Amino acid sequence: MTPHDYADLFLQAALAQKKAITKRKRADWARRSSSPQQPDKSLPFSNRSPLQRRGDVYESLAQHHLQRAGCLVLGRQLHCPAGELDLVVREGAALVFVEVRQRTSARFGGASASVTSDKQRRILRAARWFLNALVQQHFDGITPYCRIDVLAFEPAGLIWHRDAFRLTLDK
Repeated sequence: MTPHDYADLFLQAALAQKKAITKRKRADWARRSSSPQQPDKSLPFSNRSPLQRRGDVYESLAQHHLQRAGCLVLGRQLHCPAGELDLVVREGAALVFVEVRQRTSARFGGASASVTSDKQRRILRAARWFLNALVQQHFDGITPYCRIDVLAFEPAGLIWHRDAFRLTLDK
């Protein structure tokens, strides 16, 4: 065989490997995201980065705050191909998707301002991804009023932005 033949074989092998990896990832996402699920608790806490662990702490604080306010937690850290939802709660008859943000400084606008338009789009895509399953599971198939809240842990304290931006079903 010539070096050119080997190059073709390596290219074909690389393409086949890439195709197999993509197929495996799609199957894994479909399996994990077919219904809202909690994160895999079998993974030890030490597998999380320091930033993720800090986020976990603030999500727990937010969860406790929401529960004290009368909300029922339906899900936490729901992952899908579109992104992640920090918390999903039921407040009365409303389905609420909650984004938890924390900043130690008010520089650059603080935690509230860190929910950029790109972040809003990711949250909206993730909310749409889980909406049908959440409605079937917790609202007997009847789509409730939905809203997206932001719980911002600012240096001055916790700020709860109710209905921070809108979830629409037209896109």
